Amino acid sequence: QKQTNRNMKIFNQIKDSFTSSEFEVESTMKVTDLSKQFKNKFGLSLRVYKGKKLADDGRMTLKTLDQRTTQTSVNFDSSKMKIKATQKVLEVENLFLENFGIVVQIADVENKKLLADDITLGDAKRMKL
Repeated sequence: QKQTNRNMKIFNQIKDSFTSSEFEVESTMKVTDLSKQFKNKFGLSLRVYKGKKLADDGRMTLKTLDQRTTQTSVNFDSSKMKIKATQKVLEVENLFLENFGIVVQIADVENKKLLADDITLGDAKRMKL
């Protein structure tokens, strides 16, 4: 049974590597569009924050969100980044912070429960948490 589970896990990782095209995030994307596309791609919810609160203005772009939330004037070079199903939750959350200066958290499909940091997006989608 353990061997079967391990084989399945390896198979899933390989499948995620090949079948999941990269999900591209651009600084010009609106919060609502990003959340919708993220859910379509990974079957998970993306919570985008403005400071310590959820960003409630969905029309705001990631770029303007950053300009309003950071204390200092941060000049991020990145206008795009790519996310894959093989990446862990914490890696993806850190990418948003490093590339765009914004805080995000990844939750289950119904946006009720935050995911563990060490699970991959692909595994989380399959678990139907």
